[in-house]
Amino acid sequence: MPSSSTLRWLGLLLLLLLQLTTAIGDAAATIPVVLNPENGSVSSDNNNNNNNPLMSSFGYGVDQVVPIHDRFLALIGDELPPLFPFQWRDYLGFGVAVVGLMLAAGGGIGGGGILVPTYILLLDFPVKRAISLVSVTVFGGAIANNILNARKRHPDHNHRSVIDWTLILQLEPMTIAGTILGTLLNKALPALLLVILMVALLSYTAHKTLTKANELNQKENEAAARVKEGGNKGETQPLIADSKPMDVERQDTDELDLDKDFLSTQADVWSATRLAVLFVIVTALNLLSGTHEGETNSKMGSSFNCGPWCFWTAEAFMIIVIFMFVICERRSLLRRIDSGVPIYSDIVWTKENTVRYPCYSMGAGLVAGLFGVGGGIINGPLMLALGVHPAVASASSACMILFTSLTATLSFIAFGILVPDYAIFCMLVGFVSTVLGQLGMSVLLKRYQRNSYIAYCIGLVVAISAVAMVIESIVAIMHP
Repeated sequence: MPSSSTLRWLGLLLLLLLQLTTAIGDAAATIPVVLNPENGSVSSDNNNNNNNPLMSSFGYGVDQVVPIHDRFLALIGDELPPLFPFQWRDYLGFGVAVVGLMLAAGGGIGGGGILVPTYILLLDFPVKRAISLVSVTVFGGAIANNILNARKRHPDHNHRSVIDWTLILQLEPMTIAGTILGTLLNKALPALLLVILMVALLSYTAHKTLTKANELNQKENEAAARVKEGGNKGETQPLIADSKPMDVERQDTDELDLDKDFLSTQADVWSATRLAVLFVIVTALNLLSGTHEGETNSKMGSSFNCGPWCFWTAEAFMIIVIFMFVICERRSLLRRIDSGVPIYSDIVWTKENTVRYPCYSMGAGLVAGLFGVGGGIINGPLMLALGVHPAVASASSACMILFTSLTATLSFIAFGILVPDYAIFCMLVGFVSTVLGQLGMSVLLKRYQRNSYIAYCIGLVVAISAVAMVIESIVAIMHP
């Protein structure tokens, strides 16, 4: 995705989206577009079109009229055509979006890599509007994902939640830091080079993830064959190779189980609170750094004044805050390990991997910011590669996307970019599609007991996103 969205990004989607939309917003803001109430058309200002490269690139000059039904051009101004009735491209575009979201829901990925090209190429939204609507769509899906995951338990440890909060606290902050750096680097590299690198990376990620899914499927087949030969289903072996034995000895008393549930829930609530505080700080700083001197936001009725010095100060302070948070979390985790406090995580944490794995996550964030893809599309496969159970990787990734997509959505609302009727509809599309996708995956898991299906969903979403993002990037390069 959460991501991407997680935002997508975040946070992940937020940090990426605001930076990507800044330049487009500046260019679009220079184009005066006036609604003609008599004939329902949008016309451009004669005094500015001749010297405006963005309008010229669309082929519109002085005294030309922009049809209001052409959403791509109408959205440059403040006046928008109504969402309903749908046109044929709306049915096609939202149909593709629903299918992509249902597939992404099975893997806990936001689906931003599929939605962004769909909204731009099929629904004809300009980049600025498309990214903001993708953000709110992913947010709707993240709400559904987390509602459905809230009561789910770990497949191998019934006293634990399926969401690995310890893992999230170690990976998510560094993903944000990497996204900040990747977004800045994105502006310095040629577009063609970025497309080539994105093709290589997403193709490699899809290949590795699908290979992992094949390995899990093979082990599940072998385990099923052993059960069939033995004729005793009560002596099944774990179907996931990376699943670990219970780190707490089984007890027959209900009291001990209740204690485990209480401790696990208490730890989850405290972890979620700490992460929420970090996101509030990052969101506030990003809102400050995402504006330019003298820019006035009519939706908020106030003016933000933040020049280059303010921008770089806010960016640097975000990095400092994130690194301080990561250092504190690492020290806290190591103290708990040394004192023998139970660590509810799929990862056996050590002094070494509490440094190495966050660095991997920072690399994932760097890729997310550099290529403009959602954080979930990188972190999902990363969790699988680290040996996390597919169900846990899916739920944890969806939880990360909830934070980041909420942050991004709030920022877009603050800047007045989101259009209410479009945003509400897209949020409902994300919510309903994700519910359907989750329910479908639950039916498959209950019927076939194949956790490899989750890994396959993640791999397929990455592969489809790679193709879709490449097509969208090539179109953008050929028709700037």
